[in-house]
Amino acid sequence: MLVNAGYISIWIMLMAFILMTTGWSDFVGLPMKNKKWFIIALSVCVTLQPIQETFHLGNVQIHLYAGTILLMLIALLAMRGPLVWDSRGYLLICALLAGMIWGSVRKMYSVDPVFFLLDPLLDGPIVAGVLASAFSSKGQHQFTVLLFAGATAELAHALLQRNLYEAAIGSLQWWDSVWIAFAASRVVSLVFLAARAGVVRFIPIPWRNKGGSSSE
Repeated sequence: MLVNAGYISIWIMLMAFILMTTGWSDFVGLPMKNKKWFIIALSVCVTLQPIQETFHLGNVQIHLYAGTILLMLIALLAMRGPLVWDSRGYLLICALLAGMIWGSVRKMYSVDPVFFLLDPLLDGPIVAGVLASAFSSKGQHQFTVLLFAGATAELAHALLQRNLYEAAIGSLQWWDSVWIAFAASRVVSLVFLAARAGVVRFIPIPWRNKGGSSSE
């Protein structure tokens, strides 16, 4: 798949923005309940994105983009629920699992680039997206899982290399993979919800209308 880095991200974000602003945010799974804070947070992340810092971990050079790291923290802190810390811990474990599988798929393709299903750049993100949809049906949870899974996959793939390797968490190509994974997770979730709705509507369930009754 030969496309310029960032091209896929722009198109997916544009489609998501159109759906969210036209009342179809449920399909995206990222409801804009507080548009003011959403726009402020997004603007700050975009402003900080060009700031980059490089760290060394053995033979691996890790490039971190400030805007992406800030967005990951905001997404994690924005989790809501009665057991918020348990939810965050569960999502981080899910992200670690999905990221390790994602990174392993990338490593497998780097060893043997012939064995792939759709495309070497698509299969890893799609697998991660399917896993994210299995972990949670909420778009916000899926997006958070995939942000951390993308970082984990980049690090895992880098550490599995024998020679010098550069890992970039927040680059345009990295964002392309994350958005592909998120799109895959939403498609799987919507198909599952549609299938479940069809089953409930068209297949009679014997106990659905049963209730307490008195014998006469």
